[in-house]
Amino acid sequence: MSKKIYIIDGYNFLYRVFYAIPPFSLKDGTPVNAVFGMAKILLALHREDRPDYLIFTLDSKSKARLELYPEYKGTRDRMPDNLKIQESIIMGMLQIMGIKHLKVDGYEADDIIGTLVTDLGRDKENSIFILSGDKDLYQFIDGNVAIYDTMKHKIYHTAEAREKFAVDPKHIVDYLAICGDASDNIPGIPGFGPKKAESLINEYGTLENIYANIENIPGKTRETLEINREIAFVSKKLATIDTEVPLDNFSLEEHIFASREFLTSEVIAFFTAYDFRSLLPKEHIQTKDFSSLKLQQIPIRGESEINKCLELLKKTKKISLATYGERFALLGGTLYFGGEEIYVFETAAIDMKPFFREILSGEYKIIGYDLKKDLERIEAYLNGSIGEVKTGQMGLF
Repeated sequence: MSKKIYIIDGYNFLYRVFYAIPPFSLKDGTPVNAVFGMAKILLALHREDRPDYLIFTLDSKSKARLELYPEYKGTRDRMPDNLKIQESIIMGMLQIMGIKHLKVDGYEADDIIGTLVTDLGRDKENSIFILSGDKDLYQFIDGNVAIYDTMKHKIYHTAEAREKFAVDPKHIVDYLAICGDASDNIPGIPGFGPKKAESLINEYGTLENIYANIENIPGKTRETLEINREIAFVSKKLATIDTEVPLDNFSLEEHIFASREFLTSEVIAFFTAYDFRSLLPKEHIQTKDFSSLKLQQIPIRGESEINKCLELLKKTKKISLATYGERFALLGGTLYFGGEEIYVFETAAIDMKPFFREILSGEYKIIGYDLKKDLERIEAYLNGSIGEVKTGQMGLF
């Protein structure tokens, strides 16, 4: 029976989400952009991709690679503080979601992935997708194994990988041995870049065969290869992923994904606690009125309230605005200048034109959910007819 299996490169995923989503925090200052991004992607995978199994792998330091080359990954900065804070939250979220992770001391996530792919890939009915942006994992692309870059929404099979690197996936380790990999601090051969790697591999294949035919390679290229033979083979060992990680207790059935309920009461409670409203089912979204926001609602009924609003506008130089009505018909809205008071108006009850003329004539910061529609309504209201917002006015916002 055919199985769709997703294997996630955990920390690679975590970093990419962290940098892809603009920073934002809870009211207490806790950063949560990576938490939200991870939750959103996992929810989308369950709703849309629906893999039968999802395996989340995590890194440990590779003892073998560090013994071979102590500078391996030595150029990487430590995890940013704002991401470190979120790491434990994400691990807790995975547990709440019922997503188990795989971590083996002394082995990187890439090695765990390589071992899983080698084992699970033997069954050609399995469709395996590696969710990662790491170049070295492209070496596993085969008939039933692909790389899935969720950030770019692109799947790489053999043809796409060759288009990306200009070499076959089976030669990715040779490619990295020659041109190196800055992200892992794999040195490669000094002075040789991707084009040189492409040329040599497409003519000779493996690194071993390149050196076996070195007498046929002319000039400076041959000289550079001869001088850097040792570092070239060290680089290949660094780029070669271990496919024999001890996973004695691994059971695929512990990583069932699509057939499991995802939005459990625990997950909904987590999303609610972290105010991830866009991820919640509609029936679980709590609507708020002004009283729940601890704002005093003040109706605008006469000149005194209008003058007060004008005074606050000129003092704060900003306003949060929301209107309602038809596209070119302003019926009412709310005005907020900060503090504990929010002003509400209905155009049938009060003439708001003096206030709105001041907004459009002054240099004020205006905040709103859909300002284009708000301004269309205001412009039509001021003109007494259907009109369009002028470019100069839109430029204020």
